[in-house]
This record gives sequence, C-alpha cells and structure tokens, in this order.
Amino acid sequence: MNVFHAPHPTGAEAVSDEHSPIVITTEQAALHAAEALAESFAADAARADADGRAPFEQIAALRASGLLPALVPTRLGGGGLDWHTVLRALRPIIRADAGLGHVIAYHFVNSWRIRLNENQHAIDDLYRGLASGAWFWGGAGNPRDAGLELTPTTDGFTVTGHKFFATGAQLADRVTASGTRVDTGERLAIVIDATAPGVVHHDDWSNIGQRLSASGSVSFTDVFVPHAHVLGPNEQDGELYRPYGSLSILAFQLAMNHIHVGLAEGALAQAADYARTKTRAWATSGVERAIDDPYIRQTIGELTAQTRAADALTWSATNLFVDAANKEWELGDEERGRAAVEIAAAKVVTTRTALHVTSTAFELMGARATSESAAMDRFWRNARTITLHDPVVYKAQEVGDFALTGTFPTPSAYS
Repeated sequence: MNVFHAPHPTGAEAVSDEHSPIVITTEQAALHAAEALAESFAADAARADADGRAPFEQIAALRASGLLPALVPTRLGGGGLDWHTVLRALRPIIRADAGLGHVIAYHFVNSWRIRLNENQHAIDDLYRGLASGAWFWGGAGNPRDAGLELTPTTDGFTVTGHKFFATGAQLADRVTASGTRVDTGERLAIVIDATAPGVVHHDDWSNIGQRLSASGSVSFTDVFVPHAHVLGPNEQDGELYRPYGSLSILAFQLAMNHIHVGLAEGALAQAADYARTKTRAWATSGVERAIDDPYIRQTIGELTAQTRAADALTWSATNLFVDAANKEWELGDEERGRAAVEIAAAKVVTTRTALHVTSTAFELMGARATSESAAMDRFWRNARTITLHDPVVYKAQEVGDFALTGTFPTPSAYS
C-alpha cells in the first residue's frame, strides 16, 4: 500500500481550527495542492491501475489537502472557489490517472448539484457538513437503472433499490440520488449517508479501464433519509423541468470533456518522454535520435495540435456553462441550450481526440512500448471505457440539429 501525503497550505491560503479540517480558500493554493497530489498519484499510477482497487488511500490524501469543499460558499465554511479553478486543478490529476480524476470530478459535480434545488435549509446544512467533515461525495443516479423507491415514514423516507455505475459511492460519505415516492409517484432529489445501515457497496467494478473510478454498484435496503436531506422535486426534465435545476446533466457532460482532454494530455506527455529517452531511431530514418525522425516530429505535432484544439473547445464550453450557472434560477432556455450545444460539440471532438491520441501515441514509442512495464496501455483502456459513457453519435446529432434548424437539445438525463 502506498501512502500519499497531501500538502498543507497555511495563512491566507486556507482556513482551519483545531476541530475542523483544512479548507483551501485561494486559487493559488488549490492549484498547488492539486499539482502536488498529481505528482504523488502519477508516481504510483501504473501499480494502482494494475491493482485495480478502489482508491481509498488517494481519496484520503485528497481529503487531507483541503480541496474537497472548494465549491462550497465561504459563508458555509467552504473554499468559495469557482468552477474554472476546480477544473484547472483537476487536470494534472486526470493526466496522472483518468479513473482517479473521474471519481474526483464527480465528487465536485455531485456535491455542487445539490444547490440546484429550492430547499435552501437542507442545502446549507449539507454544505456545512461537507466543509466541516471533509465529506467525499459519490452518486447513485444512473438514469438507465430502475429508480429508487422512497417509502414515507414519520421523519422522512426509507430508500430501497439497486444502482449500477455508482461512481464514487464506495468511497463516499454522502451520495446524491433521486427516487420515486411509492405513494404518490413524485420524484424527489435526495442525499443518502453512504455509510448508513442497509447500504451495500458491491465492489464489483472490473472493467478494462477507469479502474480507479470506483464505479461499481450499490444497493439500498430500507435506508433512512431524514426530511432534512430531501432536496425537493426533481427538476431535471419532465413536467417540473426548470433550466437551472437541470444543469447537473451538463456539469457531468462537461466533466467528461475535461477527462477526455486530460487523458490525451497525459498520454502525450508520457509518449514524448519515452521517445526522448527510450525510443531508438528506425534503421532507414537517416537520423541518430528518434526525436529527429521527421515522422515522429510530425506525428506528435499533429496529436498535440488536435489535443490543444479539443482543450480550447472544452474551455469555451466551460465558459458558457459557468455563465449559465451564474444565472441561477433566472436562467432561461436559450442560455441553457447554447451551453448544451457547446458541451455536446466538445464531447464529439474530445471523444475522437482521446481515442486517437491514446492509440496513435504508441507509434511515437515503438513496439517495446507495448510491454507491461511501460504501462502505456492504461491511457487507451481508460479512453475506450470513459468515452462509452453515452453514445457520442447522439451528441453529434444535437450539434447537427442546432446547425440545421437552430433547435437546442431536449433536456434529458444526458443532455
């Protein structure tokens, strides 16, 4: 077992007392902490991927770093930072291991999304808990599974059901979910204590990639949820749809774009280092060093340019998402729709880029790079796994519809 140590910011960079964990409160401290964590994660990434266990030690280091409550308002004890800072901080972690970056990105989305409800008392209470307890957040909202059943009690509800692809739930203190009341059919957004009696984490994530994303299944059997952790009606789609209430879907899609680009960046960095230090010039290339081979120079140049283009489009989508989120309940359909189209366009480009870069990078390195010791395959396996989250052809159709008719994507569980 490796032991990961988190940096400890001081002074104006963080707040804490003897009873509370450190909370990072400045952009500089957040970026520094993330870089330090990424460096330690990268040093162990190949072994951790081969081991394939849920990243409890890595999340413990993240918890100690003070980054978890970055998006919580300062008035509630959080870092008061913004999405741009959080996504910039995530990038080096994604480059080190996209599965780990995935589960951490989902912590931020799942904890942020609770504010897209109108039960302000519950939101404030949960955010105070996140800040004071350094809670890690998972999700159990796979929309393609049967919904969770909510049975009313005097003090709240009991929750029963099974969810696959519950990214981060196994590592979490709290889980964001939704369920349907068995008596009225009303859909409600809820927050579940991931350690409560009746919660069973099955530790059954065994896919070829994203091995550190802890995306296995979770079961709930008569798990109690108090009224204080019922956020209110689900407003993501359907009759109760409201643009602001539906932004969590776009947040998840945006996070995946950043994961795709970070994957490509990580693969390129490792391939370039390998080419500089280990790749031998081909016998008929006419050069002594592999890095002087015009084919290698052109290939890495093209892959870098494609990755930079995908990155630029992803940040354009990020800007539109942040602008939409800042409107809060005043957000309209047009602003929401334009953000959705840009995120969908980025999804098309970043998907193709991640798959192409992580496959073609081997051509910069040579046959020996396919050895297990090089561990280069993990980038392609991660890309092949994460890009199947939802069919990218439907994102292309959404972009095409807007180009042809000006129609925005219909708000749904994936758009």
